[in-house]
Amino acid sequence: MGLRSNRESAPSAPPTTEQGSGGIVLGLDIYHPCDPLIAFAFGEAARSHETLHVLHSWALPASYGYAAITDPAIGVELGRHASEGLAELLRPWRPRFPGVQVTEKAVVGVAADELLHAARGAHLVIVGRQRRRPPLGPHLGHVAHAVIHHSAAPVAVVPFE
Repeated sequence: MGLRSNRESAPSAPPTTEQGSGGIVLGLDIYHPCDPLIAFAFGEAARSHETLHVLHSWALPASYGYAAITDPAIGVELGRHASEGLAELLRPWRPRFPGVQVTEKAVVGVAADELLHAARGAHLVIVGRQRRRPPLGPHLGHVAHAVIHHSAAPVAVVPFE
């Protein structure tokens, strides 16, 4: 988690696009894509003339164990796969919304932490919530729950099937 400490050690640095300076931030899981969530994010970006920053967070599988510590390059292939998957997922949406500027980033880390970091300075954060039929009340996933409670920006939670 040295990456996190590097970010925190330079608080005087102005926010960058990577850190979510303005615009709309969409947290997206490429392994459970959702067209209504993506459509909502692109629609909001088009309506508000904001840049759409799309973030996918991933982690090395537990089966990699200590190999990832001894050989940091072991996750390079997985990172490349995540970046390519994100680009492929967004590819059909770009022509539908040609006026929307889109940045995309696949990062290694805890999804809630990475999304909150990317959302600093954002005008809106968008997350999805799988619609479930729980016996008692609505339930949010841990990422949506963390973003709702810890983001300074407004949060839109888009339910999907």
